[in-house]
Amino acid sequence: MANEFAKPVQLLPKEAYLSDKWFEAENELLFSRSWTYACTEVEVANPGDFVSFVFMDYPMFVVRGTDGNLRAFHNICRHRGCEVVEDRGNCGSTLMCPYHRWTYELSGELRSRPNEESCFEDGKDSLALKAAAVGTSAGIVYVNPAEDPPESLGSWLANMEEHAWPHRFDDGSMEYAGEIVYEMHCNWKVFYENAIDGYHLGYLHDNTLGKLYPDRNIWKPVGRNVVWYSTERDGPPQSNSILSADISDGYGATRLAGHNEAFYPGVVMLFPLTILSPSPWGFYVSTLEPATPDITYMRTKGWAPVGSAGRFDLSGVDKPIKLEDLEEHPLESGNFQIEDMWIVEKIQRALKSPKFEIGPLANGDGAEGPIMHFQQSVLDYLGADVGEVV
Repeated sequence: MANEFAKPVQLLPKEAYLSDKWFEAENELLFSRSWTYACTEVEVANPGDFVSFVFMDYPMFVVRGTDGNLRAFHNICRHRGCEVVEDRGNCGSTLMCPYHRWTYELSGELRSRPNEESCFEDGKDSLALKAAAVGTSAGIVYVNPAEDPPESLGSWLANMEEHAWPHRFDDGSMEYAGEIVYEMHCNWKVFYENAIDGYHLGYLHDNTLGKLYPDRNIWKPVGRNVVWYSTERDGPPQSNSILSADISDGYGATRLAGHNEAFYPGVVMLFPLTILSPSPWGFYVSTLEPATPDITYMRTKGWAPVGSAGRFDLSGVDKPIKLEDLEEHPLESGNFQIEDMWIVEKIQRALKSPKFEIGPLANGDGAEGPIMHFQQSVLDYLGADVGEVV
């Protein structure tokens, strides 16, 4: 098997995980031009359906037009900047700002404003809502704050169809299972690099994921993204480890019909902030929300077979999960996400030491090769400006 990630080396300096200037550069040059998860197509299936959300510094929303087309806008009225919509729902045939009732077409054009003749002399043509880029794939809606991003959705997803998963949100096989938020005291890149590190799986997670040593898992590049498979079993790679399947089946999680074997990836890391996790027990979408250079939130939404909690029960959690609130040691939690939180926070603390340095990266498709792949994409977006922040 070809080694897709041969001879990796560390490309980012220590300052990339600590510096306010690095974080500012990422906000300006990376996140402002990046694709991210917005919602599922089912949530905006009918004309007037909308979903609002905040991506980094950008409040945005997606809406289905009366012409059937899906559009994304910055959720900012062109009058005084008030958010036009909130949460989700159906707005009918127009969008109305609650502040002064400026009204917009679902296509974004300004339709009317109260007391127009007596209060305004300028025309409406230049006052349409500011557009963002939007696209769909496999039932998921993605948005980009840039109206004309440097990479189209198709270019960003690359050849992801070669790693397609069969999950559907519109056929009644799955229902929404809830959302959970993790608060991690680490730089977003520390978490991302841990997530794509196959070398640690069989050691840190031996009791939650199993003996996934570098020769028992594999990462594959898909453009700037990477996808993960377990290679423990004979035959094609699958989405889950043997131990995780035994644990999930053991506590009674329901498998989706036809998913006795799952020849699709179990982790899809969509650069830079979206993580998809298809499995026989449901589908999870996690979005990273970098708040500061050393605080990152992860918001995880889940869908599971009807009547099942899926692999993880996301119900009843009404505040962010923090390590400081745990009653047991993270290694006793039985949750690989908690184990990862423990590790990334330990790394972030160590980064501040004058003695901190990165040693040799483990070579291979099931080791640490994807880390260099990820770091190069960060540098690609920051470009020459990165020299001003190191």
